[in-house]
Amino acid sequence: MCREHHELRQHPERTSVTVTDAYLISVVQAVENLLPIWRRRLEDGLIRLDFAVEVGRKLMPKAQERLFDFLRDHPVPKNHESKVLLAFSFDMPEWAVLEVLRLYKQADKVRDAIIKYNDLMDLYEELMYEDFEYRFFENKLPKDEQKLSESLTGYRKRLQALHEQAPRFRDKNAYSRMYSDSSSSSRRTLSAEAANSQNIRQLLGVNENASDEEVKKRYRHLMKVLHPDRGGSAYLFDLVKKAYEAEK
Repeated sequence: MCREHHELRQHPERTSVTVTDAYLISVVQAVENLLPIWRRRLEDGLIRLDFAVEVGRKLMPKAQERLFDFLRDHPVPKNHESKVLLAFSFDMPEWAVLEVLRLYKQADKVRDAIIKYNDLMDLYEELMYEDFEYRFFENKLPKDEQKLSESLTGYRKRLQALHEQAPRFRDKNAYSRMYSDSSSSSRRTLSAEAANSQNIRQLLGVNENASDEEVKKRYRHLMKVLHPDRGGSAYLFDLVKKAYEAEK
């Protein structure tokens, strides 16, 4: 259908509406791709519009059915819904989606326990944001179920190891990242240093001989995937953005 012109005729008894804005057209098309069970939930206000749009954009009908059944049987915190949706768009088996949710739940617990320890938080952010979330968001986790299970179990063990280290640090490095001398300032400094020292092509995962157009295309893709408003990693988003801007 033409992107410049889209008519809504879902309700014949109502006056048709012509939409010309490209963004609104994409939203309408995504909603029209929803199965009736999802449309009813949207109309009843049981799901957010932005989530419904992503379901319509990313999932084929069969996957929409699987996601609907999964969310019905397994209550998911709002802040993790987008991650579950992403997992289903990758056709990840349901046991693995549950493992990913358990991993995030464990990560929240670990983060609360080590938030005052900058050394441990550096290790935590490297593990969760630079390693796990990068591989998860880019669909780079193993496809073989045995290897996938081993990988997810490995991340959970590493998180547990971080959790067990917290008492050893006592107050030696205990300045909370919730205060100005650690959280925002130190993280911004680390991001800037990492960005300046990182080869942009290596960071984006493209060949060293890739053209500027290829680099730009990959960069734009990662900016969408990593954007915090879409469930991405704020740290990785900032890191990639600074590295790209430093190369321009």
